[in-house]
Amino acid sequence: MGLLLLSCESIPTTDICVSIPPQAYLVKRIAGKETPVTIMIPPGSAPPTYAPTAAQIRSLHECKLYIKNGHPDFHFEQKHVNPFLNEHPEILTVSMADKMNIIPGDAHIWLSPLFMRTAANRIYAQLLTLYPHREAELKSNLNRLVRDINILDRELIGSLKDIQGAEFLTLHPSWGYFARDYGIKQISIRHEHKGPSTQQLAKLMEHAKENNIHVIFVQKEFSSEPLELIAKEIGAEVIALDPLNENWLENMRNTGEALKKAMYVR
Repeated sequence: MGLLLLSCESIPTTDICVSIPPQAYLVKRIAGKETPVTIMIPPGSAPPTYAPTAAQIRSLHECKLYIKNGHPDFHFEQKHVNPFLNEHPEILTVSMADKMNIIPGDAHIWLSPLFMRTAANRIYAQLLTLYPHREAELKSNLNRLVRDINILDRELIGSLKDIQGAEFLTLHPSWGYFARDYGIKQISIRHEHKGPSTQQLAKLMEHAKENNIHVIFVQKEFSSEPLELIAKEIGAEVIALDPLNENWLENMRNTGEALKKAMYVR
């Protein structure tokens, strides 16, 4: 079994568990902001290396609904969550990646408003199974959430339409779905958590100069060893983004603004 009950400490019972903070945002928008949600990978943690605490494992044993990322390359779930859920089929599940147009090797599906809109409807359906007496409330909350996601999507389309085809650098390939949704292109410095070779780095910097790329986006959970050299060589600004911010809607809006400001040709 992938997870063992390691602690009998007293903690509040949680009906709902999620892998990452943006999923908690969807749950609380639909079920109410006071709804207890256990987030398995908390803010500031690196999903590829994070291991659940004893308290989180206790919550997992008590949860009735688990919201999964579901991407085959989301290694935290493959190692720590899926084995447990396979042994507990009574736990309701939502898989965000199921039957979606996923990018191989890129598990950051929550950075697509289109994926999150579909996920919201899937979460609503399972919350309705869990709390059938709250149907009117859940449906009303879902409708408001979907409306807000649709407004965000239209805003991002309008905001980024003038930089269609523009390229930006990232330390890790985190923004592939966002880039695909809005017609821009992500170029990653690292792949599979490995840095580029000297030859690859030289080609990358040459490409950046030729294509007027002046921004490198990073996420705070990962180290950034090559960035100082690259940024200095190509005259780029390093901008920190937070893909795991729980205030998902506002974070996506802020991300769009950061991309728009940084990627206009100078």
